[in-house]
Amino acid sequence: MSDDRILIVDDEPLALRRLEIVLRDLPGVRLVGSAASCREAVHAIGELRPDIVLLDIRLRDGTGFDILEQLPPDVTPAVIFTTAFDHFAIRAFEVSAVDYVLKPIETGRLQEAIGRARNRLSADGSSREIEEMRRIIADLRAEFHSGGPAPYETELWIRGVSGSLTHVALDQVDWVSSEDDYVRLHTPSGSHLLRLSIKALSERIDSAKFVRVHRAALVRVAAIAQVRQTPTGRREVILRDGTRIATGRVYARRLREMLREHA
Repeated sequence: MSDDRILIVDDEPLALRRLEIVLRDLPGVRLVGSAASCREAVHAIGELRPDIVLLDIRLRDGTGFDILEQLPPDVTPAVIFTTAFDHFAIRAFEVSAVDYVLKPIETGRLQEAIGRARNRLSADGSSREIEEMRRIIADLRAEFHSGGPAPYETELWIRGVSGSLTHVALDQVDWVSSEDDYVRLHTPSGSHLLRLSIKALSERIDSAKFVRVHRAALVRVAAIAQVRQTPTGRREVILRDGTRIATGRVYARRLREMLREHA
């Protein structure tokens, strides 16, 4: 039995490298190429004819949906979407026509997705499933673009150790703390750990609703009860639940501006 030929599409060099390392250790697969843009991806898929494509949702020049719509009818690889926490993608993944892997990529989860893709490729009803996938992708692409080129995230889906997904609405997140390569989302009901930098998260959420108050802390503006000066001359943010968060001098000016805007 020959190895499954896989092509990666992602515009983040570190993400590409991570996938290359993971795939290198998986049996029964062979990496045949990679692409970092929609244009490169369409050309590479048409030229290399991979069995499976690991496809990022958001690219600098478009989306993974755009790529799939541009493929010729006779090019029908099994598609595994890769995403950080895109809510459009999460809804698509509830149907069996496509699979997904949340970033950061976990070896076991990727291997499971590749196994499903392999089964789909060998299934008798593969043509019907491909047609269904194309229809779903067309609907999702229209929804994705109707919200603007870079819609803010309003919800996050966090994968647990057992593979379960936990839904976290951003309007329930009071503040975010940085913990090395992770961020911890603090909500009234508890906290959730997500493997993502605080900088990357801040770029994906509405900057009018969340403000960076420290290099290691991001706060939802509506959750702020008070900003006061401590006896030592430093400033701190006090949330409605009583949580106290020290502010960094670099971020103090932006914090004051936001609070004036919301006053």
